[in-house]
Amino acid sequence: MLALSVTASVFAQVSVLNVNYDKEQTGANLQETILRPTQNWTNFGKLGTYAVDGQVYTQPLYVPGVTINGHAYNVVYVATMHNSIFAFDADAPQIATPLWQVNLGPPVPSGEYNFTDVLPEIGILGTPTIDATKQVLYVVSNTLPPGESSVPIFQLHALSLVDGHELSGGPVQIAATVSGNGAGSNAGSIAFDATQHLQRPGLMLANGTLYIGFGSHADSGNYHGWLMAYDAATLQFKAVFNSSPNGRQSAIWQSGRAPAIDSTGDVYAVSGNGDFDGQVNFGESVLHLSGTDLLLKDWYAPQEWSDLNTQDEDMGSTGAIVIPNTKLLLSGSKEGMLYLVQTESMGHLGPDNTSTVQGVQVNGWGMFNMVLWPQETPVLYEFEPFLNLKAFQIVKGQINSTILSQYTPTISSAYVGMALSANGNQNGIFWLTTGDYTRDGVPGTLHALDPTNLSREFWNSGLAANGRDTLGGLAKFATPTIANGRVYVPTFSNSVAIYGALSTAATAPSSGTIGAVVNGASFLAGPVSPGELVTIFGANIGPDVDSGAELDGERLSDSVGNTSVMFDGVAAPLLFTSSTQINAVVPFGVAGATTQVQVMYQGNAVASTTVPVQPASPALFALDGSGGGQGAVLNQDYSVNSNTNPAARGSFIILYATGGGTTTPASQDGALTNSPLPSLNLPVLVTIEGVPAQVLYAGPAPGQVAGVLQINVVVPETTWVAPFDQVVVTIGTYVSPSAVTVAVK
Repeated sequence: MLALSVTASVFAQVSVLNVNYDKEQTGANLQETILRPTQNWTNFGKLGTYAVDGQVYTQPLYVPGVTINGHAYNVVYVATMHNSIFAFDADAPQIATPLWQVNLGPPVPSGEYNFTDVLPEIGILGTPTIDATKQVLYVVSNTLPPGESSVPIFQLHALSLVDGHELSGGPVQIAATVSGNGAGSNAGSIAFDATQHLQRPGLMLANGTLYIGFGSHADSGNYHGWLMAYDAATLQFKAVFNSSPNGRQSAIWQSGRAPAIDSTGDVYAVSGNGDFDGQVNFGESVLHLSGTDLLLKDWYAPQEWSDLNTQDEDMGSTGAIVIPNTKLLLSGSKEGMLYLVQTESMGHLGPDNTSTVQGVQVNGWGMFNMVLWPQETPVLYEFEPFLNLKAFQIVKGQINSTILSQYTPTISSAYVGMALSANGNQNGIFWLTTGDYTRDGVPGTLHALDPTNLSREFWNSGLAANGRDTLGGLAKFATPTIANGRVYVPTFSNSVAIYGALSTAATAPSSGTIGAVVNGASFLAGPVSPGELVTIFGANIGPDVDSGAELDGERLSDSVGNTSVMFDGVAAPLLFTSSTQINAVVPFGVAGATTQVQVMYQGNAVASTTVPVQPASPALFALDGSGGGQGAVLNQDYSVNSNTNPAARGSFIILYATGGGTTTPASQDGALTNSPLPSLNLPVLVTIEGVPAQVLYAGPAPGQVAGVLQINVVVPETTWVAPFDQVVVTIGTYVSPSAVTVAVK
């Protein structure tokens, strides 16, 4: 009887098996019985951090009762942009060590795609999906195989929930071909080209089939919208739908939302900007597809589809929500239109309001995310970028255009994450992640709001003194996971933050964990070099209160906030410390093939890892500290380079970098660089959009801590006139990532 009782309690808990909680993609967990509006919010806060090895764009997934090493755990699964899957004990939020982790191959540096919307690397971008009965996690990795001539590929993996090993003969490389004469076609057919696409939508498992969608990167190249079906048991290809076989574009990206599934097993997806003819090309369209073979069964496109293309106000920005127990779905566009569409008769090409479609202008611009609270009178929540969160009722099959309630964040925000928790129709809490776009790294805030009156905020992560509940960098569009009384929030700080009732947490973390050691300019992991500025991401590795650099005489201190970092026993100068991130300068004496990195906090060793070493690891600093895009570049008149203030061809510009290696005379750890300036021991070459640039000076930056480089170069007369010319630095034989740009006129 006791065993039966324990088993029943385990399986009574909610499982979160795909992005947005359910097949309908509502974004709501309606089985949350612990969290409620009337709880003691002064006793609610951050319980811990799961440190991982890359940014987290995906929603954490939750499976109760997984037996690992003979013990039943409630497990949180996290996928990262470094192509890794981590399994964490959901009931031990202050223990940062994973139950297991696997890496699925080298991710693709963003510069490989020549775009900066996603930085610094692309690995697992779409949220995985889980079959809890068969104990399998399905995920698509974006991988750049080793070799100078290699190109990115997508691979479908089936991983054991127990230990992460590959199942069903995986991985398999994703491939498909359709008939057509559109962009990238050859002899009347179009082959899926991994170099032109991103796997942005979450995966969906239904009908024994995996549905996998693909969109573009930066709306460039010969791309299409692809939706593919693979057999979940065998990983064998089953079917494909291409949204523009005789045209181009029409991406299926949906801001990360998965295809929605109705009660019959049919599939709904929404395409973005692209060609439309109502016959085979279906840009700007809501698509109803057969769950069996992905044949198009019905569709709706607004008659102003061409204007949407011209204004980049694509329909595909939100995907679709199927309203449970109805024949209705919801979708939205960048134009700010909210659509309610009848799934049994979608109306094809037509105006925003017909007998089968209702369109309501709810935003001045931009819909990227929405959540539905399915009740007798459903409520739809959507966020207008840089303005506010709004709620609308669906009354008798119609959108009530009157705003039910709204919430305006104190700090203007965009590209938010959102979810709702409730116990059926009761005890609802709306969870919203916002970000401060005026600061590097876009620090995020988690909010708990009253979904019946959004203007009432119960709590937010910025309220506690001393930054106790700090979230980390806002993860773009990423959905928080609410399960069993806790909230698991993805971040761009190489971590997942865990929130809940503070009394349920252990009194102190058992140990710290290092998730990744990355270059401080590019944020890419790899070998470190002498004098390189690095960022260490982790959990429980420093003070709860953020601490900035301190001077010890004329040098940068190697102890900040009771924290120090040792490289093979040598203390490193520190620029910043916190419980989840440390910025340091690798000692110039580091040598050999590897170095042991050890973090000390309050005199105790809390975490360590071993990283490779090489003579140089060059990377340019970006202006916004993101690792790519507009570089931290000064023009000849010492003004900041930008697309509105480009550098003239033939003028000189000043670049800032790190990872140059040793100097002569030897640079001193933590010292500020003064005359006479040391020289780099390795030669420096620079190209701007592939054209060699004359190097006037390359060495330590005067007035900056040793390890920061200044490189003065002449903009080539023959380089491309554009606001985004790629800049690449080679030091010795070591080449910087190609994600940083300069504006040239």
